[in-house]
Amino acid sequence: MSLISERLFNKLTETLDLLKNYMFSTWKGLDLNYSEALILYIIDESERIKAPIHKSQIAKRMNITKAAVTQFCNKLEKKGYISSYITADNKKNHYLQLEESLRKSIEGRCEIMNNNLQKFVDSVGEENIVLFMDLLNEFDKTLLKT
Repeated sequence: MSLISERLFNKLTETLDLLKNYMFSTWKGLDLNYSEALILYIIDESERIKAPIHKSQIAKRMNITKAAVTQFCNKLEKKGYISSYITADNKKNHYLQLEESLRKSIEGRCEIMNNNLQKFVDSVGEENIVLFMDLLNEFDKTLLKT
């Protein structure tokens, strides 16, 4: 491994860990791992825009398998954070929703997380965030080619 590729690897790992910890700090005190917290965030977001969401959509959004999402959701259901339901017009998809008893708590944490992200954007600057995302998109394209 060349020096620059080693530095890139180390910096990406370090930055991703910092970002993950920054995002996950909102969920401290709950019996959740990062993926479970992210699923709660995604479900909350879908409920806010009144767009029911199912496991396949979450899997695509998180870039993981539906089986992995199913495992995480089973744990979240056992812990009492979410439940699933089917609709009369689509009995195939099992949609996910926050449990009513914890809805306010989860919504509050999601709001804090959104506020923290906005503070981060304000601090770094929207132009820099857009440039960074453009660069990440270029990285993605390059990685998908290899």
